[in-house]
Amino acid sequence: MKKISILAALALSMIMCYTLSAQNPESVKMTTLSGETTTAGQWADGKTPYVVSFWFVTCKYCIEEMDAITEMYEDWQEEAPFRFYAVNTDDTRSLAKAKAMARGRGWDNFLFAFDTNKEYTRAMNVVSMPHVFLYDKNGKLVYSHVGYSPGDEQELFRKIKALK
Repeated sequence: MKKISILAALALSMIMCYTLSAQNPESVKMTTLSGETTTAGQWADGKTPYVVSFWFVTCKYCIEEMDAITEMYEDWQEEAPFRFYAVNTDDTRSLAKAKAMARGRGWDNFLFAFDTNKEYTRAMNVVSMPHVFLYDKNGKLVYSHVGYSPGDEQELFRKIKALK
């Protein structure tokens, strides 16, 4: 039993190291909520860190995480400004539902990108969601987290504050 735990911890450690060393695929094109084209290469502004969170419409934990961040977003902005990119991974059949959810849940402070062909998702090696990446103001990946439990958003904000 102990050997399995050690192997599982080693495998998770290797995945996290790979994820943190992975390059952000800056030229992959996605669409925004308004239908414009965006790329991850446009997101680093040299001024504020940013979060990239992968989600899909039937992911209960994705929705819980974004709702929790929405509740705290304005207060957090006063303490440590950052931007939040919500990358939706639903295919074109669910795109209308994803856009309606983005508009209807009060996620007005988030910047949405729709990766309907999952090119960006695959390039970032995202296999389970929610999956959150934190980048510094220059676009360097500094933190990654998979899954969501209540309180995880506080850990994310601690990491954001550390970048000030």
